[in-house]
Amino acid sequence: MTWGTIHTSAYSHIATLLRWTTATPCAHGALRYRCPVTHSYVVVTDDETLARLARPRARTRCPSCGETHLITHTSTADSSTAIVGSGARP
Repeated sequence: MTWGTIHTSAYSHIATLLRWTTATPCAHGALRYRCPVTHSYVVVTDDETLARLARPRARTRCPSCGETHLITHTSTADSSTAIVGSGARP
């Protein structure tokens, strides 16, 4: 084996060092996840980050705590209305 080749098991071992969290799809193509460190919700809306997070397991640096998290995806029955806010007050 050469140094230029990484065994596939190395990727799963690397991922265990990260904190895992689950992202759910939101309205207009955004993703939402809960930071496992600060327990605050993070909504990802920029196209560059969303393109990186399109894989089933992707890493991203959390703007809430600054750590890198491993993001996995869940699907909801009606993801188009998962987070929808309105400006009108009751």
